[in-house]
Amino acid sequence: MVILQLAGAVEAMIGRDALDEALRDAQIHRLPDVDEPVREDKAARLHAAVRRLWPDDADAIGKRAGEGAAQFILDHRLTGRGRQLLARMPTSAAAWLLSRRTEQQAWTFAGSGQFEIENAARFAIHDNPLIRGERANRPLCFYHAGLFERQFRALVHPETTCAEVACGALGDAACVFSLAVPDGAAARAGRRPLTSTP
Repeated sequence: MVILQLAGAVEAMIGRDALDEALRDAQIHRLPDVDEPVREDKAARLHAAVRRLWPDDADAIGKRAGEGAAQFILDHRLTGRGRQLLARMPTSAAAWLLSRRTEQQAWTFAGSGQFEIENAARFAIHDNPLIRGERANRPLCFYHAGLFERQFRALVHPETTCAEVACGALGDAACVFSLAVPDGAAARAGRRPLTSTP
């Protein structure tokens, strides 16, 4: 899913020729089937290739890919009953339940990295394989931020935002993602606020 969604985002935003170039750069000879297991080093190479080839577009491409991965999960791995249950819950309870479900699916987006729930609105990925060994002057994990944001917007609150507040590529101990709902938004929807402690 990590490779397919990124490939789809590159093709949609830049074009098929760009996707072919990224696949060549990452030494990926064919795209996998949707249910085919993929080695995480292949996914990491493709993400690195996109950042290297299109540094000005890589953040938006990564976010779109993460959003696509989240939509796939919403469409294929969550029942209608589960959606209804989350929709009826207070924001904080829905966030906690979704965070636990996210933890159960962490192998699909974190691979050999270690996913940690710091609280219902703050996640960490230790040793994130998609940026392992990279160094940058800004956070790089827009794929994960897009994935978390899209899921929380669909299932917890439609105005949820997700920001990467620490990144292994910056030398931080983990890639940390903080989710938030704008002041007053939860109240307008009749739900309690989603909070994340620093």
